[in-house]
Amino acid sequence: MTEKYIMSENYIPDGILHDQDLYNISLENNELTLSFETHFYPQDYTDTSFAEKYKDFTKCHIKCTLGDEMFCYVLLETAIDKKNNYKGKYLSVEEFVKIANKEIRKRKEKGYWPWEYLCTGTCPNSNSASIELHIWIKYKRVIYSSCRLVLDTKEIKYIWE
Repeated sequence: MTEKYIMSENYIPDGILHDQDLYNISLENNELTLSFETHFYPQDYTDTSFAEKYKDFTKCHIKCTLGDEMFCYVLLETAIDKKNNYKGKYLSVEEFVKIANKEIRKRKEKGYWPWEYLCTGTCPNSNSASIELHIWIKYKRVIYSSCRLVLDTKEIKYIWE
């Protein structure tokens, strides 16, 4: 038996969010919200018809109601160095939100490059979502360049403003 997974049919409504700037993360009443400033750059697309519906929006909020806390975590990751060494650090979502907002504010005040959205992956059968961010944070003397928020959730909302 052969079955096909058609990539274009697994539609995640994150539109032009790739590489957009994260400006806040919140966790209230078990709802995680990641807020991004968005800008439409037509030169970034070979076919702008896909992105046309997002061109007038300046913000996007990703909202997830978290399920079982045991299946929700954040993985901070370093780049692989010249000796093929790599480090990862697991954090609770709550702990990550606290340190992330502090770092986001610091980066904005100093005019440093902001954290950016990379992508969202899902596994609907197990209520699992993975949101990946390009970051830069020095945490406990280690510099991490990416993070993956692994969430137990039944739904993800992309709210465009």
